[in-house]
Amino acid sequence: MIDFAFEPRADDDSWSREWRPPVTALSASDFSLRYFKADLRLVVHGVDLGVRLLGEPVVDIALLLDHAAGELETRADVAVEASLSQHVYAFHREGTTVTLTTDWPPATAELSWEELRGLAERAKAEAVRLITAAHPDLGDNAWLRGTVGTPPAV
Repeated sequence: MIDFAFEPRADDDSWSREWRPPVTALSASDFSLRYFKADLRLVVHGVDLGVRLLGEPVVDIALLLDHAAGELETRADVAVEASLSQHVYAFHREGTTVTLTTDWPPATAELSWEELRGLAERAKAEAVRLITAAHPDLGDNAWLRGTVGTPPAV
């Protein structure tokens, strides 16, 4: 079983309804490096791979997982790094089994190839859901829609 959630950081003003983002002006760097930081709850078959230090932008983590899943289509190994914390997530695929190793916290877990692809899709959908729940106008941001996904239907 995979327990996954983004836990928005109370110390990140971008989650606040009072924060007024420039909807069309927010760029890839804004979403991936500056705004919408969260702690990551990720427990893969009993192994805790969560990160609760300073938070990472939800978009960065979602795209990190999506990139890894995409690379593992044609490669056996890929390592990806969180943009702010530089935490490394190393993935190794053998057939239908993927081994995920993190440097912080230092841990290793196994999941199926299907579980990883599902986790990547779930992370993208959850990132968009959380962002647009806090700021519905961001559902119109072209970069967010085109790269991460569309807001859920209400």
